[in-house]
Amino acid sequence: MKTRIRVAAVICVISVLSIVISSDVMGAGVKENVPGADGGIIRIGYSESEEYGSFTQLLLDIALELVEEGSIDRSFADRYKNVNYEEKFSIGDTRKLWDDICDSNVSGAKYRFVREAFFNMDDMDRHEYRYMINRDDVDIMFSMGTASGVYFARNEKKNRFMNMYSGDPIESGIIKSETERYDNRSFALVDTTPYIRQLDAGYKFLKFKKLGVVYEDSQDAYIYSGISTIEAKADEYGFEVVYENVDEPVDEEDYDRYYSELKKAYRKLVDEGIDCLLVTLSSIEYEDKMQELLDDSIIPAKVKTLAQDELTPVANGVLFGITMTDSAESANHVVKQIRRFAEEGVAFEELDMVCEATPKIGVNYTTASKIGFDISFKDLQMVDYIYRNDKDK
Repeated sequence: MKTRIRVAAVICVISVLSIVISSDVMGAGVKENVPGADGGIIRIGYSESEEYGSFTQLLLDIALELVEEGSIDRSFADRYKNVNYEEKFSIGDTRKLWDDICDSNVSGAKYRFVREAFFNMDDMDRHEYRYMINRDDVDIMFSMGTASGVYFARNEKKNRFMNMYSGDPIESGIIKSETERYDNRSFALVDTTPYIRQLDAGYKFLKFKKLGVVYEDSQDAYIYSGISTIEAKADEYGFEVVYENVDEPVDEEDYDRYYSELKKAYRKLVDEGIDCLLVTLSSIEYEDKMQELLDDSIIPAKVKTLAQDELTPVANGVLFGITMTDSAESANHVVKQIRRFAEEGVAFEELDMVCEATPKIGVNYTTASKIGFDISFKDLQMVDYIYRNDKDK
């Protein structure tokens, strides 16, 4: 199940909206749940748009925070102390993690994870989505990704939900703004400047003059590729942007067409004289295909490369990248807000949704050597991760 694995969290907004609008009636007449009514215990469920390593890592880090709080047995932390799903992730890992968390619930503790309240929308038929909402056995649902967040925002009438790692929770209609919700059951993690931080750092480090960008010609892709931010930064710094459009693959059989068109687009951008390529959020299978795509025309032309999808592309051949999320920071923020609500009596709609991650920079030293990019000692001191031999850190 590889199709669109990296962009599924931030696409399909329009199609999901059409689903949820028609299903809003399912919440009619539902009585709002009172969190903590079950002996003061807050019961937690989980929904994800699809399986994605960053979602699973955030869930793990939330559980580790609750080990320290006392709701999850400390033996759980011992078993997972060397696990990093952002570096190594397999299909099925999230379900196994969820079961292990549920097995580690501490009896009588304040927070309890509900084994039956686990949902992966990618593995469900549309008519089954309704089983995620208005449940009697949960008080708060964790919602990972845009599709999940949009569905809960339109259909959850009984329980609170906390959406995390949506591409843009405001643009997609999950919340109104950084401080405003559509109702008192909604929460979404908001980072107001991820693409801005990324482009600022990329421009200062790479000093490009003509940026090449390939993305799908659709409204969804315009949003999750951060095109408006790219254009604003081009105006601010004075660099030129050249665009090419390639449709994302619709299924696994469509990948050959996709990679062929990507190579053609990259060659065309090279012919137009770009000195840097922005590798946008896309369906590229980084471990298998990123280096091949770069070796076709980008690296021979000594074009610099900037990754939009954090550091995984950098580990696989892209020159420079900067993280837009930090799982441990996000988990700490989420748990802090839950505890403010459950233990301090802060209204759910008053919880702080803004969490801006501390950025970390990664550089692929092998690629730098191939294209003759000289990293100054001053710039090297800014780097958090150096990758060599294309994949080894």
